[in-house]
Amino acid sequence: MKSIIIYYSQTGNTKKIARAIHRGMNRLLEQCDLIPLKEADPHDLDQYDLIGLGSPVWMGGFTPNVRIFVEKLPPQHGKHIFSFNTHGVFPELYFPSVTRKLKAKGFTVIGMRDWYGSGHFQVAPKPYFTDGHPDDIDLKEAEAFGREMVENSRRISAGETGLIPPLPELTLTPQLLVLLEFYQSGHNPHGQLQYDREKCTYPKCRLCMDNCLMNYIDLSADPQKFGSEGDRCDMWMGCTFCELICPTGAISCNWEEVLKETVGRGQLFGYNPLEKAASEAVASGRLRKLVPDEIKGPYYMVYNKRPRFKIPKD
Repeated sequence: MKSIIIYYSQTGNTKKIARAIHRGMNRLLEQCDLIPLKEADPHDLDQYDLIGLGSPVWMGGFTPNVRIFVEKLPPQHGKHIFSFNTHGVFPELYFPSVTRKLKAKGFTVIGMRDWYGSGHFQVAPKPYFTDGHPDDIDLKEAEAFGREMVENSRRISAGETGLIPPLPELTLTPQLLVLLEFYQSGHNPHGQLQYDREKCTYPKCRLCMDNCLMNYIDLSADPQKFGSEGDRCDMWMGCTFCELICPTGAISCNWEEVLKETVGRGQLFGYNPLEKAASEAVASGRLRKLVPDEIKGPYYMVYNKRPRFKIPKD
């Protein structure tokens, strides 16, 4: 059996889980490849018997680049796949949405698993509710999940179709209220990003170009291209990662205004939806909280820190 794990990881959480799953699978397989999404070719999956696909949770589903990858895949005719993700406190919509997209492509979804991950969230309580994850316990669970997927794939191929899990039910969740409010704003709910060429050190620094998941940035072009609009970025799904990792402030956002809008959304709901979701996850035993209860806020932002997020090194 040949297998491959394809993953997208923006902050390193999904990469950690993907590597742990890979370690578990490697013990049972002659070949198990592990590659980031940007190196994957949608037309090269014919040589594999089992595929793992991992993504962070964005707006309840795939990140946009993972979704585009899946849309480009040719029909799969029952090929085995398992799905995994890392997330903050709103994971509920991911598998009901994602498994149906994979099934529509012809995959047989043989398993799914999610893990909490530390947040780099633009405007959120600090420390975040899920900070510290994935930890050693999570990674051991991921290794066991990898072994389970190999064993289940073999057994399903041998005729034990009862091991194929049912598609998760589509249910109405509080997360939909948050997503609806974001969608109705008509723009990036975390603020429109601006680019200042005078502060940019390109070509010495290429962080924004190399890490834009939608390839919206090309500073080598003439004129330079930045963002979804060419001269600014207003991605409705809320990505501001280039602004977070920019070391000079060449990419900026009016965070003071965004903070007012974010707090206003909490007033709209009558509660802090993030805090409520985290409290319920802790109470149910689903979330092992690894940070103290005290937070700075309810929302906290260091505006003058550059960069405000450093991409983890391998």
